[in-house]
Amino acid sequence: MTVKLTESMEDYLEAIAELIAIEGHAHSKAVAEKLNVTMPSVTGALRQLVQQDLIIYNAHHPVQLTAKGKAVAEKIMRRHEVLQMFFSGVLSLPLDKATETACRLEHIVDEDTIERFVIFSEAIARRSDARALKTYLTEALSPLCLDNSRRCCVLCDLPLGESAVVLRLGRNIRAPEKLPLSPGDNLTLQNVSQDGMYFTVCAGESNHTIPLAEAENIWLERL
Repeated sequence: MTVKLTESMEDYLEAIAELIAIEGHAHSKAVAEKLNVTMPSVTGALRQLVQQDLIIYNAHHPVQLTAKGKAVAEKIMRRHEVLQMFFSGVLSLPLDKATETACRLEHIVDEDTIERFVIFSEAIARRSDARALKTYLTEALSPLCLDNSRRCCVLCDLPLGESAVVLRLGRNIRAPEKLPLSPGDNLTLQNVSQDGMYFTVCAGESNHTIPLAEAENIWLERL
């Protein structure tokens, strides 16, 4: 039977499980300190968890998880861990922000969604055919691009006729030394082939045709 818990009750159960894992026990005072709540609030929450057969609680004794409570707590902690790893490892959020975001979302994400996060994250991290995407994401989520998100784009996303300055050549470009463009160059997108595979730019007094594979990895700042 599925256990239905409020966000608050999930937080209490998760805190108890974490304290037991780290310290070997979970006293109600430690739970209050961990969640920054009052002792009366903890007492009320623990009684609710007892009613759902998730913990064993007696005053003046450490809180214990029942087998049912342990299973539920493990699911909650796994959701948190998966989300935190996704936000920090894939989206490059700072660890404190990744943790905070995971805490907010772990209560509303179901198990099916979590499994999809896992599959996507592991594919990005481990598959050789995802390395180029991982490199692109690292560059796209760098502070340089995030701070100028409205003006920063790759060449293939530059609107026709617009001008930009080359910020950098992405690491996915195999032979950057052979490109007719360098960081600091000004260019204007003149034409895109009908199949979208080639991009003609005017840089200085010259026109250059750039294949899509390279245009996807030339970072620009719109002028």
